[in-house]
Amino acid sequence: MYLLSTLSLLAAAMPQGSATDTTISVSQGTRLRIENQGGDIVVHTWERNQVRIQASHNRRTHVSARLSGAVLSLEAGADRGPPNMVDYELTVPSWMPLKLGGMYATVTVDGSKAPIEIETLEGDITVKGGAELVKLGSVQGRIVASGVRGRLELNSVSEDVEASDIQGDIVAETVSGDLILRNIVAKSVEVESVSGELYFDGRVMDGGRYSLLTHSGEIFFSVAEGTNATISTAIGSGEVRASFPLPASERPSRRRQTYRLGNGSATVELETFSGDIQLMRGPELSLRLDRLLRARQERMEQKLRHKQKPDRDDDHEYDAHAH
Repeated sequence: MYLLSTLSLLAAAMPQGSATDTTISVSQGTRLRIENQGGDIVVHTWERNQVRIQASHNRRTHVSARLSGAVLSLEAGADRGPPNMVDYELTVPSWMPLKLGGMYATVTVDGSKAPIEIETLEGDITVKGGAELVKLGSVQGRIVASGVRGRLELNSVSEDVEASDIQGDIVAETVSGDLILRNIVAKSVEVESVSGELYFDGRVMDGGRYSLLTHSGEIFFSVAEGTNATISTAIGSGEVRASFPLPASERPSRRRQTYRLGNGSATVELETFSGDIQLMRGPELSLRLDRLLRARQERMEQKLRHKQKPDRDDDHEYDAHAH
């Protein structure tokens, strides 16, 4: 028999001003759930069995906590009409499973050792840590995951997806963005994009299965010396390139090739309708990715400076007219 308890405003001292700051004790096994209509969510972790809730909002909006069974839910309400934006900064036990969502929200999680599920309509997702099962999805937002120890599922419609230092199986999809996997140890990897480039820099394990498919884009796949794999490639428009000698194809045709490396125990399927397939050694691909990500960072910084510059110019122009 289960005892179901519901507690509104777990901390009676939750203020209804422009900020909320309270700490709630929780028992092992409690899960956290937030559905934020608008505003950012930042989650830190510690080793206490407590949840600290810090939230920024206007005076009309208030935050309440509700414990139902083993689920702690945070909700925003308003005295009149719908609640406005709420920015959450939380510190939770590292063991606490998280289910976070937002319509227009940037979500960041750091240091979790538990399952994580995050979904946003518009906003980037950044996760460091997570275990067992980590599911991240955004319609219009970049996804970056690192340090996951468990199965990782990633889905983005219109932005890039990056995952690094992952130990666990991976399923990843993007419609119009690149998908970058670095330092991966996985027995199963399934990656698909409609119009984006795919990068896999990781270990191909004996008996593993690796499938990378893009309709319009290039595929970059690292193959270490001594790898045991059967690599099948399919190309509509492009060619297969390798930075190391490949054995003769066991299935020579204009569009499909099959290469057996070592005992061939791992299965690797690479397919692109429009683009090349490039097989590279790990250090070569890592260097290429370093240059790619550095160039992207420089472009983002340049774009940010360009956005800020007109504002300053407008101020100078206004000052000139004023004088």
